[in-house]
Amino acid sequence: MRQSITTRRAPDWMDVERQRDAKWHPDKLRVEPEPHARLAALRCDNLRDVVAQVRGKGRVPRVCRYALSVGGYWPTSSLEASAAFAVHNAWEVGGEDRIFTDPYGSPNPELRTGWSLVRKQIRSGYADGVVVTTASLISPHPEEYEQELRWFELHRAFVAVVAPTADAGRL
Repeated sequence: MRQSITTRRAPDWMDVERQRDAKWHPDKLRVEPEPHARLAALRCDNLRDVVAQVRGKGRVPRVCRYALSVGGYWPTSSLEASAAFAVHNAWEVGGEDRIFTDPYGSPNPELRTGWSLVRKQIRSGYADGVVVTTASLISPHPEEYEQELRWFELHRAFVAVVAPTADAGRL
């Protein structure tokens, strides 16, 4: 049996007031907060904290690389961009044993073989994080993406995104 890592938080007073105001004044123009900005901030804060902890122990952060293959082709460009990003940040890029892929269009990240192997590397202590080219490789759905970010946070690991704004409007 698996325990959910999704955090449940009660709505704060501002959320309740905002909902009540929207109900009572439907004609009023409202600006909704950008959910992807919150997820990007969560990812960046966790990345910064984990890298600082690892470096504080006198170690270089070790990373896995993850990409999706399209049409059965090996994602060479994505994996090379991930490696270059990791080297630029002075992280240890492993060899073939730390490269993981899944076919494009795979379901929920938890059900993917390659992504499960990334998680196994993290749980086993062989890696401190994963590098992907865009956040949508993990999941195009904000709820699933946040769940994965929370999993990494729980396991004191990070997700690094090479091009966080490349997939405009989605993280």
